[in-house]
Amino acid sequence: MAKYTQLAADILKAVGGPENIGSLTHCMTRLRMTLKDMSVPVDEEVKKIPGVMGVVKNDSLYQVVVGTDVEMIYNEILNAAPSIAGKGSVPDDAPKKADNEKKAFGGKIINYISTSITPTLPVLIGSGMISAILALLANFNLIDKESSTYVLLNALANAAYTYLPVLVAFAAARRLKTNEYVAAFIMLALCSASITGVEGLKLFGIPLTTVKYTSNIVPALIMVPVMAFLDKYLQEYIPTVLKSVLRPFILSVCMFSLTLWVLGPIGTWIGAALAKFCVWLTSFGGISMAILSALHPLLVMVGMHTVITPLIVNEITTVGSSLLFSKALAGNLAIAGAALAVGVKAKKEENKSAGISTGITAALAVTEPALYGCLIRLGRPLISAIIAAAITGVFIGIFDVRAYATASCSFLTLPIFLGGPMSNFYLAVAAAVIAFVLGFVITWIMGFDEEETE
Repeated sequence: MAKYTQLAADILKAVGGPENIGSLTHCMTRLRMTLKDMSVPVDEEVKKIPGVMGVVKNDSLYQVVVGTDVEMIYNEILNAAPSIAGKGSVPDDAPKKADNEKKAFGGKIINYISTSITPTLPVLIGSGMISAILALLANFNLIDKESSTYVLLNALANAAYTYLPVLVAFAAARRLKTNEYVAAFIMLALCSASITGVEGLKLFGIPLTTVKYTSNIVPALIMVPVMAFLDKYLQEYIPTVLKSVLRPFILSVCMFSLTLWVLGPIGTWIGAALAKFCVWLTSFGGISMAILSALHPLLVMVGMHTVITPLIVNEITTVGSSLLFSKALAGNLAIAGAALAVGVKAKKEENKSAGISTGITAALAVTEPALYGCLIRLGRPLISAIIAAAITGVFIGIFDVRAYATASCSFLTLPIFLGGPMSNFYLAVAAAVIAFVLGFVITWIMGFDEEETE
């Protein structure tokens, strides 16, 4: 634990201390900090900190790549500076320019959507793996679909997507600092069997559009900002003595009604449009998937791969599977193969150790340590991985290889490609092997200059 304590202290000092951090979160490999003054940290100095693999910046979001031990480092930072946990967003007096605020508006919307969905990913990954393993066992007649065990575990897996809008509403409300429990309460009611998908309903005599709220995350994403806006005025104008009673009552009734009348139908329309966009995006077969797969390592590199996550989740909840997500299979395994090739071919002990360790990590879990600790630093291996991913993408597009759940694509998570015909799973296995082997072989042939990193 001492190494995490030291690393946390070094990062805190490098970014300007707790007083420069507006909010702190983390994903699977990155510390994500909203900084009040982005000019304080010197990127090259941060990268030199032992244990730091890279830095990614988006608007006021400063991301430090530290690998899969990120949660322990995150906890050490909070232990060292507990005041960070309660600060939330950057205060109004933080040094920012008005024109930067305007430029960041689109980024704020994307960040809101991403941060509302990202906290639900562990649930979706757990659900996806349960569904995949059940499908695998059922296909090989190792479990009876009529057995209580199968029925109960299947119910657990299905609950993640059925009630995903509730989880998204909770996360979104926490992000916008309105009452997350009221937001979840409203979405739970909308997902109930008496409302979701039921025709001919009326509220206060006004006919309602039939909307399926279960597995539909867009109404939740639209409802919560409106709720946060209303909540701000309620907190300002309701007398303190009545606030604990009137605030949740007004929020619940108003947002429930407004969502049924307006926001729900709008959200359903947007969700359907996004699903059609995904179909269009991947409709060019091998060409589409070659481009998307080649872009995947670059999107991960700049931290923009999470922007596509809402599209993928919406595609799965709407269509039942995702071709768009399969680009991560090509990209991730190509990165793993390229990193391992560096580890095997490198002459310097530093590069050999980094290549082998991060290559194995990428093949079995997450790719960012391989990207930042190896491929980007050496240059040509990154190009090799992109080429390997593009070639694999052609294969994926031609054979329409689809994911039926979300997880960080690796050899261990290949069961997420179960759910349709078994041939889809076999093709996914083949795609993973192709990407990995091509990443290794192309990197080996292209080589790399270890002196360039001096």
